[in-house]
Amino acid sequence: MNMQPIASPQEWASAREELLVKEKDLTRARDALAAERRRMPRMAVKNDYSFDGPDGPARLLDLFEGRRQLVLYRFFFEDGVNGWPERGCPVVRSWLTRSLTAPI
Repeated sequence: MNMQPIASPQEWASAREELLVKEKDLTRARDALAAERRRMPRMAVKNDYSFDGPDGPARLLDLFEGRRQLVLYRFFFEDGVNGWPERGCPVVRSWLTRSLTAPI
């Protein structure tokens, strides 16, 4: 393994400060992109979609249960995905698991 050289505390702090500037730039860019995504125009849903809900068939509007927003996750089950057909995409599965267990 190619290890980085040992640095003095001052050298490490200086390198960390330089990296922090880049990390902050990345965070600001990601936040700006998320804001731009939120400003995207909306599109009317004209189809009458039907879903299998916990209490049986449900329309799209029923899934909101009176809330203003609904978060949907697409979980990939398809040929070629690791573990298919018993398991879905491991990347989506790990992201979904983290998002469901993260504090709100």
